[in-house]
Amino acid sequence: MHINRSPVAARIIGLTYRPGKYLNALRPESARENEQLAIRLESTEAPHRRMIARQITGAIARRIVCWLKPGDEVQRGEQFGMIKLGSRTELVIPREDCLKIHTVLGQTIKAGKTVLAEYGAEAGPSAT
Repeated sequence: MHINRSPVAARIIGLTYRPGKYLNALRPESARENEQLAIRLESTEAPHRRMIARQITGAIARRIVCWLKPGDEVQRGEQFGMIKLGSRTELVIPREDCLKIHTVLGQTIKAGKTVLAEYGAEAGPSAT
């Protein structure tokens, strides 16, 4: 199973379910065409940035589980759902001049441990 965690401490401002196909999650078009649940978050820390965590099914993984509802609050790294048998999870964050990406394409990351990006951080990839 593929556990999903909150990227930041946030308040849930909405959930949007979209039915769709069950293409292999490694295919780029799966992000547009597969069944998915978009979780809209608003950071609880100023400046209260908004972002989207998207749970996307795959060819084998066909069950999205999400324990959240609008108004709920989550802590950074807190589990909020899963996609049974694995699949694809995307994070959509606002692009700003102060956004620094800490990961590189192909890097192995660990859920709840690897910092993907940071606002106001120093430049340069990090393996933490």
